[in-house]
Amino acid sequence: MRQVKTTRYYKVDREHPAPDIIEAAARVIREGGTVAFPTETVYGLGANGLDPEAVEKIFQAKGRPRGNPLILHVSSLDQARGLVSTWPPEAETLARLFLPGPLTLILPRASAVPDAVTAGLPGVALRYPAHPVALALIESSGVPIAAPSANLSGHPSPTCAAHVRSDLDGRIDVILDGGPTEVGVESTILSLAGDRPVLLRPGGVTREQIEKALGVEVKLHEAVLNGTPENPENGAGSEATTTAPCPGLFFKHYAPRARVIMVTGDPDRQAAKIRDYLNSHQDLRIGVLATKENAVSYLESTIPPAHLEILGSRRNPPEIASRFFSALRNCDDHEVDIILVETIPAAGIGLAVMNRLCRAAENRSI
Repeated sequence: MRQVKTTRYYKVDREHPAPDIIEAAARVIREGGTVAFPTETVYGLGANGLDPEAVEKIFQAKGRPRGNPLILHVSSLDQARGLVSTWPPEAETLARLFLPGPLTLILPRASAVPDAVTAGLPGVALRYPAHPVALALIESSGVPIAAPSANLSGHPSPTCAAHVRSDLDGRIDVILDGGPTEVGVESTILSLAGDRPVLLRPGGVTREQIEKALGVEVKLHEAVLNGTPENPENGAGSEATTTAPCPGLFFKHYAPRARVIMVTGDPDRQAAKIRDYLNSHQDLRIGVLATKENAVSYLESTIPPAHLEILGSRRNPPEIASRFFSALRNCDDHEVDIILVETIPAAGIGLAVMNRLCRAAENRSI
């Protein structure tokens, strides 16, 4: 674990971040330090993406496996093009429609990109975020910023500065508090490094939107809804020997301290399963992540949950996505033993929610 003397904390206005605060944080980046900052998706933990020693501090602070690549964040498309060896027409099409925004593209890297960022892989993950604080920090720093989510490795991603402080206070140099994030799940990661587009991580830009933009079918990586891969030497998803083709794909992610269990079936069946589980496990403190449509069913059950989080309406999957990570963290704050989570259809941004839920639950379900 990397210890710093004091983590400096700055409150910044989202739309009009104070130039002196941004410059102070940018100076930390230029001098090889670490800065947590808001994006439209989740908070990121950034360092100079062209300095391997600075990048190493990210891995140390998070306890992140070195085989888990990082995303380079840029403040312009010109900056992005300078970090790749080729910029295909598909990248230009997607950039024109969705960037800046919650989309990360994997492309063949330029020689200036260090192995520490890509885990030695030939592709680099590039993101042009749509958040004024993030863009101001990158531009003021004058370098691309390597940044995963600003949490301890494996924990739920942070959607507010309080989550960052809970995980990383004393481990990093600066936290910029720009308020809660909007999308609430990490960016979509799309590989354009091969013969056809491959969706490696679903997020705020949906598979359906990408297919419509490109006019081709986008392949879904098999690990998106199937957890970590089998490793013949060290078991499932071993962090010791696995190198992921993109950030976070093969490693345990998004998990609170409590055991997470997915609840499957149609909404009525899910509600019945959860009520039965509550009745048959009265010796445990159980948290429930519910849709708005089913929440009253648990409040009126014979044995109500120890803690109930209402994610939002099934008719509004973006609302569910925006609240998912904070709901997991709230359950930990209430010291529950088990978290039961209603599943939703894996379509649109619902695919991103189900990807995170499968990883948090390690595919456990009832």
